[in-house]
Amino acid sequence: MTLRIGDETVPLQLSNGRDVLEVRAAKKLPRSMVTRVTGIVRRMFCLDDDYGTFYAAIARDPQLAWATAGAGRMLRSPTVFEDVVKTLCTTNCAWSGTQRMIAALVAQAGGAFPTPARMAELPSRFYRDVARAGYRGAYLRDLAGDVASGRLDLERLLPAGGLRDDEVRERLLSIDGIGPYAAAHVMMLLGRHGSLILDSWTRPTYLRRSGSKRASDRTIERRFARFGAFAGLAFWLFLTHDWLEEEGGNL
Repeated sequence: MTLRIGDETVPLQLSNGRDVLEVRAAKKLPRSMVTRVTGIVRRMFCLDDDYGTFYAAIARDPQLAWATAGAGRMLRSPTVFEDVVKTLCTTNCAWSGTQRMIAALVAQAGGAFPTPARMAELPSRFYRDVARAGYRGAYLRDLAGDVASGRLDLERLLPAGGLRDDEVRERLLSIDGIGPYAAAHVMMLLGRHGSLILDSWTRPTYLRRSGSKRASDRTIERRFARFGAFAGLAFWLFLTHDWLEEEGGNL
């Protein structure tokens, strides 16, 4: 993994130790940089988030109790801007298209995710011909320009920013290219777990996992409403338990 911190790129190697996440840099870093890297890694892996209330809520649910062993932390990007860009690149396309767009952005920025200023500087032809972002190109440039200029403060959307979930959702939906699916996705990455991510993958996956022949969005939302502020996270873990089984059952 390579982080961009200011004008520097910092290559890191991450590995699982005994109950710890080991982070090693390719070179010795000054103390100030170690502090910044530590803070970013803690944010990315949600290491400071408390899931005790959530685990208590799902402990008696036979389809979710497995998650009390430590599941639920969503891998975030170092910045909200990066999460919004990556989410926008998942809309209305195959996963291969998302990978192509993100890889093109990273390549243009020297191996780490570009800053908003760098993305705003990239010409339209880059988004059209290299990233092949289609209609998203204009949205990505405008988003980057708004963040780089300070007109849009995405970091304010984090829980520490003091905004309510409905206010955050409204602000996300005001961004060109961000609809209900993308807003719910970003909110999950912000640690705001109340909204269900409903799209062309989650709906049929819910039917398969639940054994239902059909279910409206309202029906699905009612199934998870009792988890309150964690309804979206409960829904996501319900859908993705198969992934754990494919990895041998280890969290």
